[in-house]
Amino acid sequence: MDNRDIAAVLREIAVFNDLSGGNTFKSRAFEAVARTVEKLPESLADLVAQDRLSEVKGVGKGTEQVIRELLATGASSELAKLKASFPPGITDLLSLSGMGPKRVKAVYERLGVSTIKALESACREGRVAELDGFGDKTQAKILKAIEYVKTTVGQRLYSEALAIGGELSRLCGDSGLFARVDFAGSLRRGKHVFKDIDLLLVPARDNTGAEVQAFLASLADPDGLIGAGPTKVSIRRTGLQVDFRVVPPGSWPAALQHFTGSKEHNTALRSRAKTLGLKMNEYGVYDASGAALPLDDEASVYRSVGLDWIPPEIREADGEIEAAAAGALPVLVEPGDFRGMVHVHSTWSDGTCSVKELARGCIARGLEWMCLSDHSRSAGYAGGLSDERLREQASEVAALNRKIAPFRIFHGIESDILGDGSLDYPDEVLAGLDFVIGSVHAKLGMGRDEATARLVAAIAHPRLTMLGHPGGGLLLSREGYPWDEQKVLAALADRGVVLEHNCNPHRLDPGWQVLKRAREKGVLVSVNPDAHDLEGFDDVRFGVIMARKAWLGRRDVLNTRTVEEIDAYFAQRRGRGR
Repeated sequence: MDNRDIAAVLREIAVFNDLSGGNTFKSRAFEAVARTVEKLPESLADLVAQDRLSEVKGVGKGTEQVIRELLATGASSELAKLKASFPPGITDLLSLSGMGPKRVKAVYERLGVSTIKALESACREGRVAELDGFGDKTQAKILKAIEYVKTTVGQRLYSEALAIGGELSRLCGDSGLFARVDFAGSLRRGKHVFKDIDLLLVPARDNTGAEVQAFLASLADPDGLIGAGPTKVSIRRTGLQVDFRVVPPGSWPAALQHFTGSKEHNTALRSRAKTLGLKMNEYGVYDASGAALPLDDEASVYRSVGLDWIPPEIREADGEIEAAAAGALPVLVEPGDFRGMVHVHSTWSDGTCSVKELARGCIARGLEWMCLSDHSRSAGYAGGLSDERLREQASEVAALNRKIAPFRIFHGIESDILGDGSLDYPDEVLAGLDFVIGSVHAKLGMGRDEATARLVAAIAHPRLTMLGHPGGGLLLSREGYPWDEQKVLAALADRGVVLEHNCNPHRLDPGWQVLKRAREKGVLVSVNPDAHDLEGFDDVRFGVIMARKAWLGRRDVLNTRTVEEIDAYFAQRRGRGR
């Protein structure tokens, strides 16, 4: 287990200790150690091997015993004992937005509620509102959270689906049974969440259909085989449905296009083929006599109907076929276009790496610059920086920049947008920063008009450079607040404020549809990982997919500027704030 896995178990012990009515100081101690463990530069396994675990701040007899057991066995007997006192459904209750340990404990002990279904019934009967500390508004919020969870049941994040698909692709490739293995469907086109994924397979010549079916079936979870035939095998892998499409080599170009989709894109493409006297399906493209046209690759499928190859991310029947017909497809942004990393947290707030480590991580990835943006002073839960600590951090950044030139660290802040739309520092403090990201982290229950007014007010602040994760939601976990997209995009365009696409896979906020409309209004987009460690930098790959889905080119994305260009851009923005 790595440090992050161990921290998650320590937090779970703290939660279940609270649920069981245990000592609150113990819960706080386990939570504090969890935070410390996440930020440790060294692995706990190494510290244990060196007999240095006691050097970790906050680690006492109880937490040390748990850590050693986790490293030795991969499980915690203490957590198992705590969980044994509660029905399994309690964990589901804890996953609901707004249902922390205290509220879960209350509904369990006083109403006998231990499942989401039972909680929903209790809410609809008005029994939850009668509990001390709840009321009608809280009951309504719980029902809303339950409805959201019900709409997302069985779905997986993009990062999870990609990991499952990647593992299966590797296993198929290593088997020797297949000449080609390709992602298809929404996994290839890019999507926020998934209920199933598709892999396209071309068998090698020296195997039989029975061998292929048996191998693919062996990849299923226990009792996870849904169906198996010569052209399609469906399984569940770690609970996610996976459809393997098996096609002969000659059908591969047409099959890759067909099974990539989208359905609406394919319908429009077939309609175009029909007007040309052609017929298209997953096996090929055919002329009026039924003869198959020669196809070498997917691009030749599009050429057969008089179109340039259309990148899979934009195949959503949203104008791409018309653009291809006119020779007007955009040149989409590529991972290699990125020169800088934006929205990065360090150990000054709630990150796990020092500023120097983060800069070195960017340099190792071939980047030219980094925008450091720790949390602001209102975010006490995340170690937000006071005015004094922000000045101290500025001194560290200046010293580092002298040492690591030509790489450049730009010093900024992720300032909380307060309830009235103001930012979380006085103007004279913000004026000393290279840039300011404004984000909403509190009062997420605002209605549409109030939430929109807050965002528009923040955008109007002369020191704001960028609006962070405007929707406020967490995919498959917490629904965001409502906001008027048109008004916010118009304000961004009018004030020249950048729109963040937060590409943490738990957010992907805002969605590609909003990004596309932002592009149409001339709003610049920044693809930001909201990174709290070096691994978080890798989340940019999800943002690239969403940027491409939104038809964004290199000049539409802030991260593609050179260090000189971004320096000039920030200087211009600061000038507007005077």
